[in-house]
Amino acid sequence: MPLKAKLILLALIPVLLVTASISWISIYQAKTLGQREVEIFHQSLIQSKEAALKDTVDLAFDAISHIYNDPHLDESVAKAQVKAILNRLRYGSDGYFFAYDQYGTNLVHPIQPDLTGQNLLHIQDQNGDRLIEALLHQAQLGGGFHQYLWQKPSTGETVPKLSYAAWLDKWQWMIGTGLYIEDVSREVSNMRAAVNRNIETTFFTVVVILVVTVAVIIVFTLAINLHEHRLADKNLKELAHKTVMFQEDEKKHLARELHDGINQLLVSSKCHLELMEYRIEDQKLKSHLEKSQRSLMTAISEVRHISHQLRPSALDDIGLEAALTTLLQDFHSHSGIEIDSHFDTAQTKLKSEVSTTLYRVAQESLNNIEKHAQAKTVTMTLNKMGSILQLLIRDDGKGFMVSSAAHKQGIGLRNMRERVEFIGGEFELMSEPGLGTEITVLLDLDGLVYG
Repeated sequence: MPLKAKLILLALIPVLLVTASISWISIYQAKTLGQREVEIFHQSLIQSKEAALKDTVDLAFDAISHIYNDPHLDESVAKAQVKAILNRLRYGSDGYFFAYDQYGTNLVHPIQPDLTGQNLLHIQDQNGDRLIEALLHQAQLGGGFHQYLWQKPSTGETVPKLSYAAWLDKWQWMIGTGLYIEDVSREVSNMRAAVNRNIETTFFTVVVILVVTVAVIIVFTLAINLHEHRLADKNLKELAHKTVMFQEDEKKHLARELHDGINQLLVSSKCHLELMEYRIEDQKLKSHLEKSQRSLMTAISEVRHISHQLRPSALDDIGLEAALTTLLQDFHSHSGIEIDSHFDTAQTKLKSEVSTTLYRVAQESLNNIEKHAQAKTVTMTLNKMGSILQLLIRDDGKGFMVSSAAHKQGIGLRNMRERVEFIGGEFELMSEPGLGTEITVLLDLDGLVYG
């Protein structure tokens, strides 16, 4: 796994775990609290309805108490008068009173008078609830509440109804009334929906915060990684450049030692052998001297060649143009490829680092042309245009696709680009199959020349 991915995961995993844990706990608590609030709200609404029903039944009892408690009235007359009062008592749009005897026979029902006189003890609602039996039981216990489904007069719909029933002990009657509580269910549903919306909003907020946090962490991690990568790349390039320049200094020193030291000793030895040749008359010895001289000449030539390959003396002695001219002559002599060159640097004295870089670019380019290009002609120009120095190397070889070969570039091309870019120059490679290859180096000479 790449280091970048490891850094991102190392930063994200704790955040994701903590956020997931906190989110789960928060949402769980929000749901629990929401359900509790809904239950409390529902209980509060029901309690308010129950209190209203009990007060209403108490008012009905107050309305009939003077008849119910009158000892001078005949019981049958009193019952008839109470029934008449209960039939007339109404409140709200759907509020009425009902009465049943102890056996479940309906005595008063102003909304559905056809039920009067019927025994409804075993009547059931849509849920199978024996509502009259339950109300009688609550009334006989001293008064109580019961919920069931009943048809609402004003709409004709079957909706939940909460009733309160009280007991007339002397007559063994149950008197009660009820309120339709579909509004309670609606309000509870609205509150539950509001709670769910709040939970969803909380969850969405947490997700947004998490996404933003993850994005910020990724951006910061990538930025830090990119900064460190660039810093490491810069340090690596500086180290590579110092290494290359150190190698160039060593090559320069070694070339000088070979040219001024070993080569001079070989030349001196050859001179002494030539002097000895005139003093020796033995032909056999002269033959050996001639062979020794030829061997010394070969060694001298080889040492000069090695010295020139390590570091051309012309580059340090008479400048870049002379060194490039010698390089092109040698290239033509052993490759047979025609050379077309044009140098015009206006006698600009470049720093050693710049001269070395341009020379090595030219040297590597010619090596690549000889090995791969199958070219017939090579054109090299070195021109100064204001403060810009341009080195252009072009061949008429077979060329290649730069885009497909970008990831296959050898160390030579990469080294050329890195050398040029390190001294602040621009390196451009252009090539197409059948149209040859062109390498261009552009250098801003400000700070790269001796004053």
